[in-house]
Amino acid sequence: MRNVRRHRVQQDKKRRGLVFITFGILVLIYLTLNLVIGENGLLKYIELNRTKSKLMAETVAIKGQVKDISSQMELLKNEPHLFEESAREYGLTKEGELIFKFDEKDDSRE
Repeated sequence: MRNVRRHRVQQDKKRRGLVFITFGILVLIYLTLNLVIGENGLLKYIELNRTKSKLMAETVAIKGQVKDISSQMELLKNEPHLFEESAREYGLTKEGELIFKFDEKDDSRE
């Protein structure tokens, strides 16, 4: 009788140990998957780093454009004749001026 009871207790301990180990392994698998492919996982982190790099490059390019435009604005403020030339390129005129536009056709009539 004692042997039967001792045998059952040992089997129960083995089952509990097996359940505990299985549960631990499942939790470990879940945590590993969550760490790699979860909402805030490694893959998301890598993607965000790529996006950050692209945005930083765009920021540098835009800052360069802003610097160029600022220097052009200063140049146009300081040089009135350049401002007038630039305005005329866009078809603007002074008050009272007339613009004559000619069609550039091939006039090879002889």
